[in-house]
Amino acid sequence: MAFDADDLSPHEHFVAERTRAGEVADFSPLGAADGGKPSIRAGFLRRLMLGLDSSWSVRAPGVRIKGARLEGALDLTDCSELPALSLDSCDAPDTINLNRASIARLALTRCRLHAVLARDARIGGDIDLSAAEPLGPAGAETLCVDISGATIAAAARFSSTKLARGELESHALKLDASAIGGDLLFDNGFEAFGAISMQRTRVGGSLSCASAALLNRTDDATGAALAAHGARIDGDVALSDLKAEGVLYFSGARIGGTVSLEGTKLRNEFGNALALDHARVAGTITGAAKIAGQFSARAANVGRDLDLRGCEIVHPLTPRGDTFGIALAATSAKIGGDLLLQGVNIKGEVSLANSCISGHAIFGGGRFINGGAWAIRASSIKIDGNLLLKIDDSGYAPHGHKTVIEGGAKFEHARIKGSLVWSNLELRGPGAEGAKGALLTFAESEIGGALHARALVTHQHAQIDISGARCMALDDDIKTAWGVDSTTLGLDGFLYQRIESADETRRARLAWLKRMERFSPQPYTQLARSYARAGKRGDARKILLTQRDMQTARASAGPITWALSSLFGVIAGYGLSPVRIARALVLFLALGISGVLAMNAQGALVRPDGNACNGAVSPALYAIDVAIPVIDLSQASACAPGRTARAQLPQGIALGESDWRLFEGLALWRWAHGLYAIFGAILVALGVLTLSGALKPREP
Repeated sequence: MAFDADDLSPHEHFVAERTRAGEVADFSPLGAADGGKPSIRAGFLRRLMLGLDSSWSVRAPGVRIKGARLEGALDLTDCSELPALSLDSCDAPDTINLNRASIARLALTRCRLHAVLARDARIGGDIDLSAAEPLGPAGAETLCVDISGATIAAAARFSSTKLARGELESHALKLDASAIGGDLLFDNGFEAFGAISMQRTRVGGSLSCASAALLNRTDDATGAALAAHGARIDGDVALSDLKAEGVLYFSGARIGGTVSLEGTKLRNEFGNALALDHARVAGTITGAAKIAGQFSARAANVGRDLDLRGCEIVHPLTPRGDTFGIALAATSAKIGGDLLLQGVNIKGEVSLANSCISGHAIFGGGRFINGGAWAIRASSIKIDGNLLLKIDDSGYAPHGHKTVIEGGAKFEHARIKGSLVWSNLELRGPGAEGAKGALLTFAESEIGGALHARALVTHQHAQIDISGARCMALDDDIKTAWGVDSTTLGLDGFLYQRIESADETRRARLAWLKRMERFSPQPYTQLARSYARAGKRGDARKILLTQRDMQTARASAGPITWALSSLFGVIAGYGLSPVRIARALVLFLALGISGVLAMNAQGALVRPDGNACNGAVSPALYAIDVAIPVIDLSQASACAPGRTARAQLPQGIALGESDWRLFEGLALWRWAHGLYAIFGAILVALGVLTLSGALKPREP
């Protein structure tokens, strides 16, 4: 239908005049008593925007209308070089369509709208829908916006906007593959009932969802409240004070600034609540959020800190909330700064396996609850700083003055360049993998600094495993650092250069070693070496004596082996005790002297001429000469076992018709003489090994 000046309504004449003058056509003073607004036909507005009537000139800053009602659909599809359009506090019951159009600026602020389409449009300035609201029948109001593929030179503003999808729609706002030169603002009370999709969107400024509400939760827990897969945001992402039901997807996104979660409340209990998988964040991720669902950051790359101090994350798997899934999934993540989990309250698993942390990893004051499973699973984690399971110097501990782990904590094969520290740590069961008590394992881990351990509280059946781990120094309060005495320790293969504990005692440390579930000689050897390095060689020998005694008792192949090994321990302390070997030599010499005197008294010790030896030899020297055959003291050659005429020796028991007799006196003395020589040689050899220190512990 053709328009001319005579066809225009007074309201349209007013718009044309004000636009020609570069002013706002403000109808707000003309509002009807029933709340109605003066009408402007969409066809008139289209011709005005296109400049089809030479008398309707449009001066900068464009067409500006306030307080009117737009009748009919405004169709500017494929139109180019359109002037700016600003509708303020207007009603548009039908669609506003700018698909593939080119327009200087688009503002629909405080308007009540049904649908806005600007797919593949080019907007030379802002697009501003701030405080826009849905329009439609009562209880069925809708406002859907689709600006997918659009190019927006400046900001996209949706501050205080309320979007609502229709019954047949899944999205309230589509921004997929659009390019926004400035900020993208969903803040200041923004509400969306339905998904916001901004996949592969490029934002030259920041994204703000501060104080917004995003609602799109589905029964299968896959509904997206905000889908920003593969988006690129050059500035910050502000999610502070956001309330969302459904998933916030930032998987594969590139974020040039920080991500703020302060005061954020996310709800998607049985699925992902916040997904940053494979995302790159140049700054920090920070804020004390409350999340019902999973926080996923698998293979994410965070340039600075992952700071979740004070966060509450719970990921139930059942409506009753009696079992939990992975609450924080950050496997294979890279964190350029610190991992800060002080004061968190997490119900479910914290999964950090294969992650790399350039700073410290701090868990102090947190509650990690996942009874019967792993509360923390951090196998093969790499930490360039310290790993701290203690409340920091600030004392920040909103859940009490302990760090609590219920279930198990696995740091197997961890690589920690700094120190490992725990203090005021409580382990609760049941543990993972069917264990009755809590589990804490650092098996096969490498700790570049010291292991500092203080004040660990455990309950029955708890287990602490540091087998195969190594550190520079062990600094522990042995009375409090390892839980109750019933706590089982895994120490096999644990290596350390030195012990720095202030109240270190050999007896207390041996009691610590005896708490191993299975005996292993290595922890005793390691302890002895550490004591030897510290100059405590006496204590080191006693530790090795204890190790050999226990090894003899538990690991002997049979009764003969056990007997010989036990005898070696009693006589020479396994070659480690000069006191024992000296005592054995003295007793053996006393036995030899007694034997010499007894033989001589019975007439069984004779000279070569057959007479009694009597004073021909010295009993002590004779015993020494027999026991040490390599030394000739001219004693054994002077007298030997024999029978004098007056000898009173047992005749023994005849064996049949032969001349052999059992237990015949002279034969017994000859056997005793020979065995004394054999055992003397063995005992002297053991004495040489022991007294020379050949078997003493030495620093490797």
